[in-house]
Amino acid sequence: MENLVNHEVVENFIQSRENETPFAGVFGYGSGVFHQKGYSLQKKSMIDLILVVKNKNTWQQENLRRNPTDYPKSARILFSNINLERISYLTGVTYQTHIAFEGYLFKYGVVSEQDFLNEMTTWNRQGENHKWNTFFLPGRFQKPIRPYRCDENLVKAIQKNRELALLIALYTLKESKMTLTGLYKHLCNLSYLGDIRMLFVENPNKVSNIVDASFPLFVKIYGMQTEYFHTNVDGTISIHYSTVTKKLEEYLPQDMEKKKVLEKSNGSELILKRIQKINRRESIIQPAIGVLTAGPVTSLKYVHEKMLKKEKRIR
Repeated sequence: MENLVNHEVVENFIQSRENETPFAGVFGYGSGVFHQKGYSLQKKSMIDLILVVKNKNTWQQENLRRNPTDYPKSARILFSNINLERISYLTGVTYQTHIAFEGYLFKYGVVSEQDFLNEMTTWNRQGENHKWNTFFLPGRFQKPIRPYRCDENLVKAIQKNRELALLIALYTLKESKMTLTGLYKHLCNLSYLGDIRMLFVENPNKVSNIVDASFPLFVKIYGMQTEYFHTNVDGTISIHYSTVTKKLEEYLPQDMEKKKVLEKSNGSELILKRIQKINRRESIIQPAIGVLTAGPVTSLKYVHEKMLKKEKRIR
């Protein structure tokens, strides 16, 4: 279910940030685009976007000239004097937030197209074979998104990422009688495992709220019947473990010794611990990058708003 976002305003914002080179992709996400349980439909939430550009450095330099108010003074100095790869190598994304535009607030993350493709297809932005070094962007695209722009090569990469997420979710399910809703919540939760923000600023019911409000979208993305599982008449799912295991073996990072991990009784725990470790590291470094790119005042304001929302929802 989509929120009461004004898509015409979003299109106007996108066009105002598009320069000579068209975006390879623009994606909306979060409670400003999709309704989440616990959020009022009457209140305007911040609109979150991911902008996929040909070259992040080139785009940021041009946007600095066109839209300087997107950046605090510290970020203007930073972006004018440093290669962004040096400060965003872990997640590939730099964010600007609390940008007022036509009565709405926007936050956008910028990522280079090749980084995006590497992360979606291998979970490793350096392009090495299946090392699973990052989960920040892949985790975002395992949940519902609204494409405003999307080149065909990005579509295929996102589908690849989602297939891997589904395989891992199915392989690591612990309950024998899991429902389709339970599967989607387990899959959605992968990107929050180990995330320190869940302890301090995020709503503890975030995963349930996302899936409950967007269940039809999860069905559209992952289906009710695939070659990997099918849904029974009583609402539970049956997993085709041999098919899942064989396919998952193709995706496992080489340092996890593929077959050995899948043959171990604690194979699912080893995989989840790997993801948890990645998420913890990125949840520490990404806010630090935000202080540099969005400025300390805006970053603290964003965290404070998150904490207020969390406090309100757990009362």
